[in-house]
Amino acid sequence: MNKIFEEILEAIWMCEEQDKNTKEEIRQICHAKIDDNILESMQKKELIAFNDNHIYMTGKGKESARGLIRRKRLGEVLLEHVLNIKGDKADRAVCEFEHAVIPEVEESICILLGHPTECPHGNKIPGGTCCIEGKNNIDKKVACIANLEIGEKIKIAYIKPESHDRLHKLLNLGIKPGTIIDIHQKKPTLIIRCDNLEIAMDSDVANNIYGWRKEPLQFQSAGGKAIEPARGYGKGRGRGRGRGWGLGLRRKRRQGRQ
Repeated sequence: MNKIFEEILEAIWMCEEQDKNTKEEIRQICHAKIDDNILESMQKKELIAFNDNHIYMTGKGKESARGLIRRKRLGEVLLEHVLNIKGDKADRAVCEFEHAVIPEVEESICILLGHPTECPHGNKIPGGTCCIEGKNNIDKKVACIANLEIGEKIKIAYIKPESHDRLHKLLNLGIKPGTIIDIHQKKPTLIIRCDNLEIAMDSDVANNIYGWRKEPLQFQSAGGKAIEPARGYGKGRGRGRGRGWGLGLRRKRRQGRQ
């Protein structure tokens, strides 16, 4: 979902907790600029509804806002009570946390924290399935993609790149938390499949991408031979879009193509 939409839904939720829901009251606490065009777009997507100068969330909007608020407040508990990070530094981190964390990570954090019901500011944390079921164990194993075998699939949990430039490059290629990828080739260069793209990367890039294993794929390359990586893959040589980042890119071959 559009990040601006998420910021507005979060602001509406927080206003409703205080029995406030006018446009002006929502604008005062929202981190994003709110204009009528954005609100109309949200109405068309059935996220909000209007009544004179008041804004209300639909059922669809509330469900999205609920997840955002839950992640935000779990993040506040984690940063302040566990990592002892407070103030502006914590606020900036939480702002990114609520938009980037995927459900599996959210659940694991909640379990690790003992299913907290309030954030450090005393605001209620919406409960999750793990809270209702009383889960106490984290049963999902995170693995590095460099350690997977050909045909294995993984849902990316987090990325720890050595530089912001490399992180932005990965994000632009669609490699981000929540994305499901599969291992297409391991030698001489690691190649992954992401949507309709084949992306090659050096080992130092692959060693910084982690996720949860999914069901293995039944994989066989055309003619029983490994597909050679496109030129420019690895070490930033060549003219590919990944130059300088140890990344390369090519379109996925059509099935049956010779």
